Amino acid sequence: MSKSIEESLEDAADGEADEDLDELAELDDASIAEAATGEPDDDRTPSELGTKLRDALEEEPQRGGLPHSAPRGIAMDRRPGAARSEGPHAASYPEASVDLSVEAARGLRLKNPVMTASGTFGQGVEYAELIDVSRLGAIVNKGTTPAARPGNPQYRIAETPSGILNSIGLENPGAAEVARKYGKAWAELGVAVIVNVAGYSVDDYVYVVHEMTGTPGVVAYELNVSCPNVKGGMLFGCDPDLAAEVTRAVKAETDLPVIVKLTPNAPDVVAVARACEEAGADALTAINTVLGMRIDTRRRRPILGTGSGGLSGPAIRPIAVHVTYQVAQAVTIPIIGAGGVTSAQDALEFLMAGASSVQVGTATFADPLAPLKVIEGLAAYVREQGLVSIRQVIGAALPVRED
Repeated sequence: MSKSIEESLEDAADGEADEDLDELAELDDASIAEAATGEPDDDRTPSELGTKLRDALEEEPQRGGLPHSAPRGIAMDRRPGAARSEGPHAASYPEASVDLSVEAARGLRLKNPVMTASGTFGQGVEYAELIDVSRLGAIVNKGTTPAARPGNPQYRIAETPSGILNSIGLENPGAAEVARKYGKAWAELGVAVIVNVAGYSVDDYVYVVHEMTGTPGVVAYELNVSCPNVKGGMLFGCDPDLAAEVTRAVKAETDLPVIVKLTPNAPDVVAVARACEEAGADALTAINTVLGMRIDTRRRRPILGTGSGGLSGPAIRPIAVHVTYQVAQAVTIPIIGAGGVTSAQDALEFLMAGASSVQVGTATFADPLAPLKVIEGLAAYVREQGLVSIRQVIGAALPVRED
């Protein structure tokens, strides 16, 4: 008997699942059983690729992080934004003798303008085995909600030209568990932590901040009012009054700086930015991902489980720089540029457009060292240009104001 179209598509999908498992095993240097179960097979002979990867990590502890056997040597200055590394290699890093310090938000000064973007760096501890995260200006943790969330159905990521689409769905263990599980680890990492807060109501945002109060390492909160891959995620970010309401409520709950992450999908992003500033926001992040979709032409269905998702990566950088440029002329509080930063050159675009710092996100998937390379590139730029500080380029491309 001939198969129906539906049955054929299901068989094709099953075949894709097997192919994905093979690919996952190859990328992780694992056997099929290990990829499927997540359990190590102690009797398996390591592949040539896996051996080379491990050898490479062991050979470059200074650039790629600290070896497992090395003492961390990290101390945390309890002043907001003053996290620093006191490890054995700190003085030899390229940025050590250059003034890269910036005001990332009112009341939050960072040693350099490079931080990681929420959702691309886990909770920070995952990358600590690969790089010295204390070199970063700050890390922004994975979006945190009041209660645990399992996230969206598969597929959650789809590759696109010069970027990716994601529909993770804010998977996280919930605010109380994040504070309990990661607080101590954050303090030991010696890097400033900005908690990304998400919710469906004003009370949700306030609750998360309340639960995270006093968590070691936390220096600020970034309000995710603009997530495009959960139902209702962009509600607050598209309406100036709602964005102002949640900003005002969180400001009343904490003494730490409050940063609002803007969405490019808002009808008038500048109006939202102004409303947040008037409500007491200490900084703005420009921008979150852009709404997009891909279709699997073989299966005749959207690739992502939720249909659409957030586009990130170099493809959206011109949009993000444009929004930063427009918002910088409308507000007086600091702006954190985000969207497709892969190099120091990209970061400089944002800084010259009016941002005081930047977030590196999607680039870390391809190269975990990307944020550190941006820091090193900015340090080299300051030296080559004979600048006193990186702060001299902030807003350099903005129109000259006539007093």
